Amino acid sequence: MTTALQMMVTVFMQQSPAHRCAIPGLANDTFEIQGAWHQYLINQTIPVDENGEYEGCLWRSGNDSGNGSVLSCNEWVYDTSVFPRTFPTEFGLLCGSSLLINMVNVVYLTGVAAGAIVGGLAADCIGRKTVAFIFCLIHGVGGVGAALSPTYGAFVAFRFFVGTCHGAANNCVLVLGMEFVSPRKRIISVCVLGISWGAGIVLATPLAYLIRDWRYLQLTVALPPFLYLGFWWIIPESPRWLLSRGRYKEAERIVRWASRVNDGKMPETGHFLNEHSLQITPTLSPLKIFKAPRLMARTAVAICGWITVGISWYGLTLNQGSLGGDVFLNALVLSLIDLMAFLSLTIINKVGRRRAYCASMMLSALSMLSTVLVHFLADRESQSTSTIFTALYTIGKLGVSACFCLLFIWNGEFYPTPLRNFGIGLGCTFGRIAAISSPIVMDQLGEHPVLGNTVPLILFGCMALFCALSGLYLPETAHKHLPETLEDAQNFGIKGCEEAVYKKSSETAAPLFEMAS
Repeated sequence: MTTALQMMVTVFMQQSPAHRCAIPGLANDTFEIQGAWHQYLINQTIPVDENGEYEGCLWRSGNDSGNGSVLSCNEWVYDTSVFPRTFPTEFGLLCGSSLLINMVNVVYLTGVAAGAIVGGLAADCIGRKTVAFIFCLIHGVGGVGAALSPTYGAFVAFRFFVGTCHGAANNCVLVLGMEFVSPRKRIISVCVLGISWGAGIVLATPLAYLIRDWRYLQLTVALPPFLYLGFWWIIPESPRWLLSRGRYKEAERIVRWASRVNDGKMPETGHFLNEHSLQITPTLSPLKIFKAPRLMARTAVAICGWITVGISWYGLTLNQGSLGGDVFLNALVLSLIDLMAFLSLTIINKVGRRRAYCASMMLSALSMLSTVLVHFLADRESQSTSTIFTALYTIGKLGVSACFCLLFIWNGEFYPTPLRNFGIGLGCTFGRIAAISSPIVMDQLGEHPVLGNTVPLILFGCMALFCALSGLYLPETAHKHLPETLEDAQNFGIKGCEEAVYKKSSETAAPLFEMAS
């Protein structure tokens, strides 16, 4: 939840309010008109654009409004009616420096990608629980440091560490939650974690509405991780990780505790976990995928899906401040859309993975591509046009959000057991790398002379359309035994071959966690 809060508050902290150049020599200049004398000075000093609005980045030297040189300025006055202080206004990131705002998001998302890799490796070495709590502590320290940053560079550095903790902690908690339950209940675990993430996104809007100063808002969302450290004595380590490390007694103690809590049936005496009673899954090199052409093709399709949801979700989320209308209302609606997408996972077993994925991608593609029609056919100055554009933007994000959650479950299910984590990690890495480019895409392609701000949405829509069609090639995994070997994965989803996979899975499935739950 706190990683979602840390990400979402940037939408409000990085708002660039209405502004104009400060009148040179006027000590008490404000954005609001103070009287007729003030209006006269503004008219004499600040030129107007083609829409009759005061220029935000230019001022005119000289006393005559018809003469004098037009120059760029480095001091501004701002509309403080909504946000008394934001990150861009405090550090002067306006006009020619506005690109630096997007660089903050690029650095943050780079940290997310780095954290997902480093955190995954560390979790495999020293444990899921340990790594999760280490990054939880760093997450809080980085957030406090960002709130107290005296310079732009310091803020960017601290946000990188916050992003790193985002990628590492999220993945560790997800794996820990999935490894602590039986396979038939993993989707419940993922749903709970997804809903908590969605709740954090929703909570960011009322917090930002109540706390308008960016430093106090950043500090507020940085404090909860310190409270989470108290759960160290409550949350156990992953028993599956302990088993992989040969720590059988610790794993058995945790499984027995889970059995007592869930009224499960376990042997009351003796040690039932040891190197002889456990079936060890043989390791398999990721390079073996090249010997399974069907699995390679499915991997390529899944990677396309990860790239699409990565660049689209982060692009649409972090750019929502540019939408017309009330920034808080837009953020709340889009956050609730995310929560609805996460809640939809609860019925994914009934609908099926492939059907839900293709339908969501198609919904997202059609809605985002439809913004072109709105741009050319509707009155751009009308309020109803802005409302329709925002509605299509929201529906597009709904489809992307649903697919983002679904890929975490579906992607690994058509890989063999030794490569399942590798498959998820590979796709997630491509998604994170694609997400890094999303702020640049939204900034550089957002103002086209002909297509206006629809170019990023056209790009995302075309990508989603391709994924909707290519997703039909992926196998349905709901209510099916998952492949154990590379041969199983190669034949998975092929008629006439699934019966052999089913028989083998039934013979090798370990009942340990089923007994405990």
